[in-house]
Amino acid sequence: MEGALTVESSVAAFHRRWRELSAAPGALRPVTVAIVASYTVDPLLPYLGCLFAQRGLFATFTVAPFGQIYQSLLDPQSEIRAATITIVLARLEDLCARPIAQLATLEPDAVRAARAEVHAELDRLTAALASFSAAAPGLVLVGTLPPPPSTPLGVLDASHPASLGQLGREANLALWRAVSGQRRLRLIDVEQVIAQVGTARAWDARMAVLAGCPLSSAALRQLADHLTRAIAALLVPPAKVIVLDLDHTLWGGIVGEDGPAGIQIGPSGVGAAFAAFQDALLALRAQGVLLAVASKNNEADALEVFDHHPGMKIRREHLAAHQISWQPKSASLRALARELSLGLDSFVFIDDSPTECAEVRGVLPEVTVVELPAEPARYVEALRAVAVLDRMTLTDEDRARPAAYRTEQARKEALAAADGDPDALRAHLRSLALVARVRRIDETGDADVARAAQLTQKTNQFNLTTVRRSEAEIEAMRRDPAWRLYALDVTDRFGDYGTTGLVFARRTGEASWDLETVLLSCRVLGRGVESALLRVVTDDLIAAGARQLTSRFVATAKNAPARDFLARHGFARVAGEPGEVYVKAPLPGAAFDDAHIAARLDGAPV
Repeated sequence: MEGALTVESSVAAFHRRWRELSAAPGALRPVTVAIVASYTVDPLLPYLGCLFAQRGLFATFTVAPFGQIYQSLLDPQSEIRAATITIVLARLEDLCARPIAQLATLEPDAVRAARAEVHAELDRLTAALASFSAAAPGLVLVGTLPPPPSTPLGVLDASHPASLGQLGREANLALWRAVSGQRRLRLIDVEQVIAQVGTARAWDARMAVLAGCPLSSAALRQLADHLTRAIAALLVPPAKVIVLDLDHTLWGGIVGEDGPAGIQIGPSGVGAAFAAFQDALLALRAQGVLLAVASKNNEADALEVFDHHPGMKIRREHLAAHQISWQPKSASLRALARELSLGLDSFVFIDDSPTECAEVRGVLPEVTVVELPAEPARYVEALRAVAVLDRMTLTDEDRARPAAYRTEQARKEALAAADGDPDALRAHLRSLALVARVRRIDETGDADVARAAQLTQKTNQFNLTTVRRSEAEIEAMRRDPAWRLYALDVTDRFGDYGTTGLVFARRTGEASWDLETVLLSCRVLGRGVESALLRVVTDDLIAAGARQLTSRFVATAKNAPARDFLARHGFARVAGEPGEVYVKAPLPGAAFDDAHIAARLDGAPV
């Protein structure tokens, strides 16, 4: 099979690959995608399907009849309501052909009436979107209305009350206001896609007439890339750590040769390019991405730059960890992974050196490697192109993550004082003053759904089954009375770990429940929190009539820490069942190793 496809790949290459994938999707994760549009979008599907596959997803598409946006969104029997993701694409010219024609008359009364009619149409569209998102469990991606390829007023358009361009901007502002307040509606910037391609290349007047598809193949490929990045960001765990080289990466020059005062970083000249790159990195840190350093350098020289150079935007306190030595970069990355307790597959390594990039690619193929371009002014562009850094959901835990890792250092120092002694370790756990609060997601709000989806997608070590769930799937489970979904918040004397654990329980009989998902973030492993979570959940299920619990363990390359969890808590393995199936009855059964933890359910007193 050919290599990775990009927006520059040929139409023939995409169609050939899509035929191959359709015949044999292999182990790709299935996802259902519905598309509702005011124009023909069938030519978009091969591009979308191929790019999805490159992110580990196999899409099954449902395309509503073009031009029937309202009928499709409002029909309670429409098959698009079953999709995991629904994409809505429209053009102002398609929605508002009559009032746009009125604008061109330039009659003041007609212009005012036309503008009012366009705004009324946008109100109708946003109401239909809100109604659909309330009725369907999936997420809805709404494309902004692209600017028309031309305007009747030409150069006069920008300054005339009948401006079609300005009306389009007002329409998109109305869309943004409507979508920003609803969790299951997200905007996709089609305007930006058109700008990237260029108006002259983005529109195909001939295909608009012959096939009802006004977008050129170049625009369709760019749109598919943009949509793929957005949807993959909802379904595939994003990278967690950016590991950075220093010389010629975070600053210009070589600190060991030029000295801290001789490097290039500041408000003007080439130093401004490095400052802009650091600003872009700090913006990602604000979204929860950890920043770390792997550099072949003298540590004292490098840290002096972070601590004292007036042009630096990134300071030492912004770094979650650093490895500054003369060892291979791959060894530094391994050390950082151990220090941060994170998998290397969640790392992005950025360096200007082709040699260093090749070494990391060869030794650690699971790491995403970004080789910077020769021109520092293009560093920000290269960073923005890294798809595994995309986010479409931003939770409180994301924003708090960089600070949480600094707090974790204090916890590690306290644990190190125990020095492996069992009595000292027990005393250390008691000293943490751990509090575990368990709440039912089916009784809480939308923010829990987003965080729960994140945890199912990225938790690998303590995860009994590693079943991945999208927000849409968890939303449907939350509404189903057969399920009880539990989330765990943990705090200790050092601070708040945030939402770090989940149990998804499904009623399988009058007195039996199956624990389909049990997972815990690696941040709280080794503290007995998993016992507290199971005890609180078990007590709640007993109150609901449970007399038997079942669960299973599905071994992966990474979840060995969870292997003995069920056996340790009174579950017996069922002989003759495929895989590792366990049952616990009667309840409550075995004791729980969580006496040092104050645990409660749904805000009950500790």
